[in-house]
Amino acid sequence: YENLCTLPRAFAAGKATAASNVPDVLSRLSDPGFDAAGEVFLSPASRIPTTRGEAESKGHVEIMSYAPNVVVLRSTMEESGYVVLLDRFDPNWQATIDGREVEVIRANQIFRAVYCDAGQHEIRFSYHQRGLRAGLTISLATLILLAALYFKR
Repeated sequence: YENLCTLPRAFAAGKATAASNVPDVLSRLSDPGFDAAGEVFLSPASRIPTTRGEAESKGHVEIMSYAPNVVVLRSTMEESGYVVLLDRFDPNWQATIDGREVEVIRANQIFRAVYCDAGQHEIRFSYHQRGLRAGLTISLATLILLAALYFKR
């Protein structure tokens, strides 16, 4: 048995539409005529403009390395568009394209995407838990304070 309806883990979408509301997006995603490999619905909070191109692939995306906290992609874009990674979106994910920091956008309500210009690019997603360093610093300071109070007695 072969499932012919699967998508690659990462792909380039040529058409991007701003998501107006969740029920509308879910309804459009479940429409049998929806081209999942060529169109993407973006979070309305993203500052990147939508595109009005055809709903078709605008390039080739290859996964170069995949680890729990770092994913590296190589994209070859025929024209500007969105590179979509079918992994869960989380605001702690950060991305760079050729070393330049870019916005990670919520795509199709649950995935990650970045806006990419035409040409060949290296896209690096990395996960950095916000607040972890501050939490560790506060915990360590508290531990030192408690130890100092204990030994002072």
